[in-house]
Amino acid sequence: MAYDIGFQGGHIFNRGEYPPELFKQSIDILGRFGSNVDLHATVDVPKATISLAEAGYSLSFDSAVDTLPESNAASLVKDRINDMVKNLFNEDITIKDGRDAIALIIRHTMDNKDYRSDDIFFISCERSEGNYFSYQLTFYSMQTASFCFVILSFISYAERGMVFGIPFFAGSGVSYKIQIFNCAKFHTSTLYNYGVLKSGQFMKSPDGKHAATLSNGNFGVDSDWHTNTAGKGASPWKLVLQEDANLVIYDGDGKPTWASQTRIGRFSKPPYRLELQDDGNLVIYSKGGRPFWSIR
Repeated sequence: MAYDIGFQGGHIFNRGEYPPELFKQSIDILGRFGSNVDLHATVDVPKATISLAEAGYSLSFDSAVDTLPESNAASLVKDRINDMVKNLFNEDITIKDGRDAIALIIRHTMDNKDYRSDDIFFISCERSEGNYFSYQLTFYSMQTASFCFVILSFISYAERGMVFGIPFFAGSGVSYKIQIFNCAKFHTSTLYNYGVLKSGQFMKSPDGKHAATLSNGNFGVDSDWHTNTAGKGASPWKLVLQEDANLVIYDGDGKPTWASQTRIGRFSKPPYRLELQDDGNLVIYSKGGRPFWSIR
């Protein structure tokens, strides 16, 4: 299946691809977010922010409104989404041309039809106010460990006239509204493939009793376990869970200063995840829940 939007640092699209642990998180988060979206797909940002903060999540957003001619609406909307998502997530994204859902959505809007696809999590339409259609795409950035909600709303228009009693179309186009939200946990307990922990950042166990911190090039869990790499290499440092399930500290020059040397099985499947558990153990798991590496 080809998606239109993809983080270069890896992403998980909609609920069907979420690992069980992330799926459990998504139920509550999607419920809290969705309860603050009205009939016309406008989000009550202050209320959504409060509701998500109660669950330990922050919410940042961007929005744009414009009217475009039909001829180049799809490409301009995709460019705008690309810029907005990149600014919110500080990560390069690609908009793929496989099955161009955005172009199809706009074409269906002009034809007064709603576009339905497994890629789209939520659809609403209202024809009484000018062929109004809204779509929500939901996916998860593995690098930033945050949910991304993209809400697209469209109204089609066509200027009609009469010449010697013959109807004609003087022009047509689309008015659109884009709302993009970054919903991230204040302190995550899990890093997925491509996940990054920067200097000074830390992970917290779900019960909040344990912390895994990257500081001055040294990564450690509480006072129990450390990589003993403080000051090794050039700053700034970052901890990365790579695509091969290897956990690596890189210095500011891009050189590795420590690695977990994780060995995965032939039949193991991504996404892999690094999890700080309530018992203080730090473990790398496969998608199926098989442990490959731990500090104990």
